[in-house]
Amino acid sequence: MTKKTEQAARTRSSLVLAAADNFDRHGYDGTSLASVCGALGISMGALTFHFRSKAALAAAVADEGAAELQHVRVAAPRTGRPLEDLSSLVQAVAVVLRESVRARSAARLITEGQVHSAWPSDWRDEVEELIGLAWDAGELTEDIRPRAAAQLVRHLVEGVAVEARGTTGRPAPGAADFTEVWQAALTGLAAGPRPTTVGLP
Repeated sequence: MTKKTEQAARTRSSLVLAAADNFDRHGYDGTSLASVCGALGISMGALTFHFRSKAALAAAVADEGAAELQHVRVAAPRTGRPLEDLSSLVQAVAVVLRESVRARSAARLITEGQVHSAWPSDWRDEVEELIGLAWDAGELTEDIRPRAAAQLVRHLVEGVAVEARGTTGRPAPGAADFTEVWQAALTGLAAGPRPTTVGLP
């Protein structure tokens, strides 16, 4: 790779990161190409060399962020204990959303309908499958239907992104904070002894 090519790759990566930060905080409509250029101190020409439009830039951000989310989803362990596997998956996704502005930005852009991705349906299907297996195995309390449990999981994880997005000027909530919230949810969902909560880094 030539020096010029390396520089172009670095510029593109910086643009995606700066755009992700803007999209995450302000959404698609609240983000301008000028604001992305201003964050990096580069010209509009330098930006449009890599991305011809805001839509193209948003698509690049969403591709990278959704890839991070899909990676942790696919990599989550399957132990044959559905509620434990669900716990591992939920906490892994929560970590990515808390720590990666690309992932949060992708989630927001997808929710706003600005870009399309397989991530939301893949995530919902995975959660619903694990909850269904946990229900069949008698691991869930009979007081809560699987559909309601799946909705609770989605709300909890979406809340991680919202909370992390609003932490300008102060530390983002840590893994221990979400683990405690998730443990509280499990206490209400689980039948019998409390399932083990998988530790986070």
